[in-house]
Amino acid sequence: MHVKDSHGALSGDGGDFCRWPVFAGEKETSPVTAAPARSPNDSTSDDLTRPSANQNLLGELAGTWSYVLKISMGSNKRPIETNGVVVRQPIMGGRYFLADFDVEMLPGTDGKLEKVNFKGKSIEGYDNVKKKFISIWIDNASTGPTIFEGSYDPASRIFTYAGETGFRKQKCAK
Repeated sequence: MHVKDSHGALSGDGGDFCRWPVFAGEKETSPVTAAPARSPNDSTSDDLTRPSANQNLLGELAGTWSYVLKISMGSNKRPIETNGVVVRQPIMGGRYFLADFDVEMLPGTDGKLEKVNFKGKSIEGYDNVKKKFISIWIDNASTGPTIFEGSYDPASRIFTYAGETGFRKQKCAK
């Protein structure tokens, strides 16, 4: 499963970037086991409290992954690339997934990579009532959570999330 936004990178300027990591050239470092992917619209569960095909779809992302984070520092500049690791694990009986993100280097105000030891966490799931994927993001670079709602396109196998922080709206693909 490839993960990217519409430009293949995070967007922003002057270091103000979407905090949802975007992956390119991911390498799986632990096995992933899940049921075959189905469209979120294919859910047939009459019991809204039980995990459905949508939670199984998120389960495909469980494991430890290395990724390349591409950060755009403006439309006329080449994206800056850095590496990260994410560990995703099921919680609460597979209803949600906890993801821990680690990125050692990020661009500073001058655009050059500097050691920051950025850490972020997300809790991801599928809301059977709203029929939307959800994610709550927190990190060690801010004090406010970002809450995302999203959808899944089975043809491209891309999740698309939109959310708001206290200072601006964000749209990211996962």
